[in-house]
Amino acid sequence: MNQLSNYFPLKNKVALVTGAARGMALHIACALSAAGARMAILDIREGEGRTIAGLLDNRQSKAKFWKLNVSDGDAVRKVMAAVEAHFGRIDILINSAGIDADNPSAQGLSIKQWEKAMQANVHGSILCSKHVIPAMERAGGGSIVNVLSLCGMDGERQEAADHVAKAALRMANMNAIRYAAHNIRVNSIYPGVVRPPALAAAMRQKGDLTQALTDTAELRMLTNRGSATDVAAGILYLVSDASRFVSGGELVIDAGYGGR
Repeated sequence: MNQLSNYFPLKNKVALVTGAARGMALHIACALSAAGARMAILDIREGEGRTIAGLLDNRQSKAKFWKLNVSDGDAVRKVMAAVEAHFGRIDILINSAGIDADNPSAQGLSIKQWEKAMQANVHGSILCSKHVIPAMERAGGGSIVNVLSLCGMDGERQEAADHVAKAALRMANMNAIRYAAHNIRVNSIYPGVVRPPALAAAMRQKGDLTQALTDTAELRMLTNRGSATDVAAGILYLVSDASRFVSGGELVIDAGYGGR
């Protein structure tokens, strides 16, 4: 019987993480690199992205940065081809790039704001998946994970564009059936309140951050607030052999917050 410890290493695997220069995606990239994956760091922020790739490029794991706007279909196609040419294969795609809409209400949201949210949060993930699947087929299989949010499952009273975008990406899990014969798995992950920098900034704009976190703590579902590392651990599971029988699934990491 195989030891479970044999399931999680990602040695000889090539992983792409979008939006990996900051926040939760950065933690995900670090976790996959620590597990032995060769990393393609994709982000529109060139300076920060190159710095992260430099830190992850060591004896245990190789890493390289590519500047990418995920909503640019032609750029996505070229970068995916460049990553495969550089590393020789692509095994893992983490669709974690995205933006927050500026206006919280549907009535006050401009068409420009709506389109911006859809382009980054929906089209970007679909384009990356579309152009990475041929490389995964050539590699003999792969794993795609879409990083969504709890608002895509049950909605909230604010940020209408973000919620619609995240909910729309739930449909991307249908690819799990379409590409199962090619040994390509597709799953989604829903992080809870882990307070990455972008979330903290958004909460400050809407009111007192301390009070918001206190309100969350009062749910008494956790003794400690989660971290981005907890989400990264879930990602590691979904891209490793430990989840080889998991596809089309939705993993919620929120300590019960969604059941409030």
